[in-house]
Order: sequence, then structure tokens, then C-alpha cells
Amino acid sequence: MTTELQQNKHKGTAENSILIKERKLLELHGVLRLEDFDKEQVNLDTTLGRLVVRGRNLHVAQLLLEQGELSVEGEIDSLSFEETAAAKKRGSLLHRLTK
Repeated sequence: MTTELQQNKHKGTAENSILIKERKLLELHGVLRLEDFDKEQVNLDTTLGRLVVRGRNLHVAQLLLEQGELSVEGEIDSLSFEETAAAKKRGSLLHRLTK
């Protein structure tokens, strides 16, 4: 019996979920690529877009790209989905339609 997550992976989409435990552990599903990281910031691409994790003493505890999973440990201050440079360059749909 296959799970919904396994079915989604076969279709080319992965479940995207975020779990934060006491601001000390972050578990992500739906990770496509780890862009870069240091002790204060982790930049990654997910199935829902670019995600930036900010905090202190951050380190990547586990990375399983085949499963789309990432764990970050440290003091987590914020998470934000941000536009990529390509998306900013394209502009909004309304702007493109009114050109």
C-alpha cells in the first residue's frame, strides 16, 4: 500500500511541511536544493519556492535530498518565503498584462 507522499513523489511533486520544535529544531519536507548556509542563515529551494531560515548557531543536522528532507538545529528566529531573482525580474502578472 502506497502513501500519499509516495504517490506525490512519483508524480514529481513532494509534500511540503514545516515542523519547528521549541525553536531549536526545524524539520522540512519538500526541499529541492540547499543553496547555502552559515550560522545565521539557511537558504534553500522548496516545492513552494525559496525559503530563508534565520537564527543563531544554526547548523544542518540532516540533509536527504532524495527524500526532500532537511533538519536544522540551533536557535530559530524566523522563516520566510522569498521571491527569487528570476521571479522579481519577470514582475507581477498584472504588470506583465498591462505592458
